[in-house]
Amino acid sequence: MTGPIDEYGMDMRFCRRVEPALERIARSYFRARLILEGPADWGGPVIFVANRAGFLPMDAVMAKVLLDPHLQGPGVRPLLEDYVFTLPWVGLWASRLGCVRASQDNAMRLLSRGEPVLAFPEGTKGAFRTVFERDRLFRFGRGGLVRLAVRTGTPVVPVGISGFEAAFPLFGRMEKPGRLVGLPYLPIGPALFGPPGLLPLPVRVVMVVGETLCLREVAGSDDPDDACVLRVNEHVRSRVAELLRRARGGA
Repeated sequence: MTGPIDEYGMDMRFCRRVEPALERIARSYFRARLILEGPADWGGPVIFVANRAGFLPMDAVMAKVLLDPHLQGPGVRPLLEDYVFTLPWVGLWASRLGCVRASQDNAMRLLSRGEPVLAFPEGTKGAFRTVFERDRLFRFGRGGLVRLAVRTGTPVVPVGISGFEAAFPLFGRMEKPGRLVGLPYLPIGPALFGPPGLLPLPVRVVMVVGETLCLREVAGSDDPDDACVLRVNEHVRSRVAELLRRARGGA
């Protein structure tokens, strides 16, 4: 990034201005705890892969707050679902804080500039996770993330985040009514009662960061076939699931 605002809308002056407040929210309101399984020697391009929870992207923002102090270079860029950037105020704030629409092209461009990214392969299903799906980890897409990591040789770091599924509790989601208001689903929960229902509950957040993976080594090739991609994709998903269980147990 050459100026104070990049092509994705990230505003460095805004980030510096709100950083102290976000750190207080993480430490005091959510009592966030970061647990590292391995050395935090991440520098340059790296793909963090995490579970998603909360239709508002507080999990992505708080993960950035916790990870950035351990990065040797630019801060992490969360890759989020398209609907986030259509939400009034939320989309603007997400962009200014460094969040980017999730796509292969955007991820490749950021990584080529040496910027780490934070991916949520569960997509909208994970974002609209209900309290009854608390222990379920949804499918990790079609393996596009794996292909990107293998092709570029970018290291992958699995992450498990616990707490945000209770910060924005959902008791259901409705697809057709959601489409009518421009959302993937209509969230059935406190958000239906207006602005007060959009405030996250003060839950305890635990984030466990696993050891770095080289997916090219796991795949045994820099040009894996579809079957290999699915196998490696499931390997990453199982690591995130394991870290999520640790996070839910307080590690």
